[in-house]
Amino acid sequence: MWETFDIQSLFIGLCVGLIIAFLVQVKDWIKQSSLKSEIKRLKAHLHDKLEIDAEAITGKKDEINRLKRENENLRVTNKTLFSKPGRQEVLTFHAYQTAIDKLNSNMMGFGPAWQDALKEANKEIQEYEEGQRSFVKKVLPKGLFGSSSAFEIGEGDQ
Repeated sequence: MWETFDIQSLFIGLCVGLIIAFLVQVKDWIKQSSLKSEIKRLKAHLHDKLEIDAEAITGKKDEINRLKRENENLRVTNKTLFSKPGRQEVLTFHAYQTAIDKLNSNMMGFGPAWQDALKEANKEIQEYEEGQRSFVKKVLPKGLFGSSSAFEIGEGDQ
């Protein structure tokens, strides 16, 4: 078996093997190059996304801080409006007027009915002050002075 073996066949086999190994190596280099460019592209994409997210987070934080300041300003303004002179008297008058309206509708007995109506009216005032309800703009009933426009500016007064 070893007698038919010659050096030329060995050399040809070795050259074919080296050529195949070189082709495989070149293929790997090409693949590695394309993977490196893909990694660079993905890194750039990730960097861009992180910058966009950071800008969005910064914007949201700024908006939250702005809304907190506005909320605090509105809270102070609301507290100031509730503490204006005459405001408590208007609210008390409204409580009495609501109690009188409820008494007129029930008329079961003046004493206990007045107390119940006054408690309900004060509860409503508390809800107005806490912001659970909006304050009724017209305080006086329509028929108290003969018309609903007793405190409005007439057409000739403008």
